[in-house]
Amino acid sequence: MSTRMKRHALTAEQKRQLDEDIAYVEERLRDISVLMRVCHGDDSQVAIRADETAAALQRLKWELERAQQKRQSAG
Repeated sequence: MSTRMKRHALTAEQKRQLDEDIAYVEERLRDISVLMRVCHGDDSQVAIRADETAAALQRLKWELERAQQKRQSAG
């Protein structure tokens, strides 16, 4: 049996902080990707993994946007 937990939307402050944190991580990942390409080459596994990590962060951002749109349209 699954017990449903009550979920709470982010507060305005939490949303602002999350947006700042994601922007910071995104910027750092860009720097890391550039560094890995310069040090290891465009086709290196470390450069590929850095790019994959940045892509995963982008997917998280899209999912957060979709969740926000659902909340706004529902309420």
